[in-house]
Amino acid sequence: MTVTTLDQPAALVRLDELPARVCAVVRRVDTDDEDTNRLKTLGICLGRRVELVRVGDPLILKIFGSRLGLSASLAMRVHVEICQPGHCALRENEGA
Repeated sequence: MTVTTLDQPAALVRLDELPARVCAVVRRVDTDDEDTNRLKTLGICLGRRVELVRVGDPLILKIFGSRLGLSASLAMRVHVEICQPGHCALRENEGA
């Protein structure tokens, strides 16, 4: 299993535990190489801002204005840092 991290923040949340309509930044991915490549193909990689649109299985994520489904079992291997209110690029770009 590969553990990939980026600037380990104080508090991380699993992507499948992120509340709906909350924006976060991907900080750690705990997957094998095949799943890491699958996530990268979907746009889920270190430093990427994502928003959980709908909880469930599959989860619905918003990335770069597009929505995609991700299995809960794969989402539980992605750890994110919740964006601070007023400091989220996803929210800033919605009004444009």
